[in-house]
Amino acid sequence: MRSIQTKIILLILLGIVVASLVIGGAGIINSQIAIDNDSVQIMNLLCGEKAQELNSTLGRIEQSVEILGEYSVANIESYDRLVNDTAYRSEYNTFIANFGMTAVEKTDGAIAVYLRFSPDKFSSCEGFFQVKNMDTGEFEPYELTDFSKYEPDDVEHLGWYYIPVNAGKAVWLAPYYNKNVDIYMISYVEPIYYQNEIIGVVGMDIDFEYISAFIDSITVYDTGYAFLTDSELNIVYHKDGTELSVRDLSVELEGEDEVDITGADKLYDYNWNGKEKRLSLRPLNNGMCLAVTAPVHEIDSGKRWLINQIICFVFGISVVFILVSAAIARSLVKPLRELNEAAKEIAGGNLDVKLTAKSKDEIGTLTESFRETADKLKEQMDYINSLAYTDSLTGVNNNTAYRRDVAKLRGNISDGSACFAVAVIDVNGLKQINDSYGHEYGNILISDTAATAANVFGKENVYRIGGDEFAVLMKNATAEKCRELAEQFREELRTGGGAVLAAAAIGVSGFRPTDGNYEEVFRRADEEMYRVKSEMKMNNECSRVVSEEVPL
Repeated sequence: MRSIQTKIILLILLGIVVASLVIGGAGIINSQIAIDNDSVQIMNLLCGEKAQELNSTLGRIEQSVEILGEYSVANIESYDRLVNDTAYRSEYNTFIANFGMTAVEKTDGAIAVYLRFSPDKFSSCEGFFQVKNMDTGEFEPYELTDFSKYEPDDVEHLGWYYIPVNAGKAVWLAPYYNKNVDIYMISYVEPIYYQNEIIGVVGMDIDFEYISAFIDSITVYDTGYAFLTDSELNIVYHKDGTELSVRDLSVELEGEDEVDITGADKLYDYNWNGKEKRLSLRPLNNGMCLAVTAPVHEIDSGKRWLINQIICFVFGISVVFILVSAAIARSLVKPLRELNEAAKEIAGGNLDVKLTAKSKDEIGTLTESFRETADKLKEQMDYINSLAYTDSLTGVNNNTAYRRDVAKLRGNISDGSACFAVAVIDVNGLKQINDSYGHEYGNILISDTAATAANVFGKENVYRIGGDEFAVLMKNATAEKCRELAEQFREELRTGGGAVLAAAAIGVSGFRPTDGNYEEVFRRADEEMYRVKSEMKMNNECSRVVSEEVPL
């Protein structure tokens, strides 16, 4: 018969083995889940943020063309005179060309601006076409395409005109190489109408290198990068010049027939040149998609490191406990006897028993060690969550937290309990400060703006949703209250005392019972912000550096 000491040792050893397997296995499984979720959030967050930045760039181009179109229509004296009076039409064309020059010079990446009159209403070669001289940087008149030389279905030469006209709306043309000006470009063209009569089209051509440079600047993990596809997932731009479809990269969709390009929080596994990779997709306003990809071994490196740490930690603890248990087994007999006596006392009805043994044996040490293990895992989980929901530069909520809380507001709208206000903030002059003083000052501008917003609206209500864009979600607040805080925000920006004096446009809107969704509230705030931003630009209200001593 084995002694109690032997039984205790065997029991301790068995407990250590079982506890190590359970806690170690749970730790490995949970760490795998946590890191996998973290990688999905990192990839999709980056892809979403960069897509939003690119959409903002495309939106500014669209806005320039739309303004040119509105200006062109607003300055027509009469349709009959435009059609019949050649001298007036020439004067009108020159007038619009001057405005177009102003618009194109203020549009980043634009290399051409044009107005072409409808060949059905006017002659086959009327309008203007101003092209940027790459040597001088000046915009110069360029020879107009003669409609009479080509058929209307000649997409190569006349697609820029007939595609938007036939669509009856402004369109983004797919990237193409313009042989006339020797540039690979992308164009945004809008048909213009007067009294329901087609006048022609206005548009701008954008140097595709302006877009590709932004794509090439996107990196993730060690060697991850970004590329562009069209709506059919054919690669439009790749830094290596790849001209393949994403489907040709052997995308594995786990039984799904189609790739979801609507922005779902999902990564797609595929194999490229023998390397396993994962892909995140986000749609762009011009019909293309932004793809961010990285090798699987880089994405999973954090998971492997954490798993190895858990295995080593559990193994080390187990070895220590096994060695210590053999050495102090005898000391366990006394507290066990004391526990036996105490049990008899309790059985006899005496609940006032005292246990004098205070030894730190294997059981206590193991319990404490496992508690430390759990604490460390909790710390790691808290750290992962903080990365997922906090913007690293400003310390306010990030875009992931924004989407999470907007989903809650949508739920409130659905169940009829919604009461909130939205503010949209856009920093003025970030690009100029970055270009003139460097990104360190740009980061100060963004951080100061975020700090002011957090001070006024409450840090928990402020979200950084883009490079220089912020949103404020005021739960259980009216638009009037939010506007009061917006005025306070503007005043604090004007009286800022940092190295950079920030200027930002802010638009506010509150939820109305007639609003069918969150997007309607956000749209009103966004439109107001853009209106304010336009007024600030007219008044030359931009952020500026007031001290070149950067605070540590």
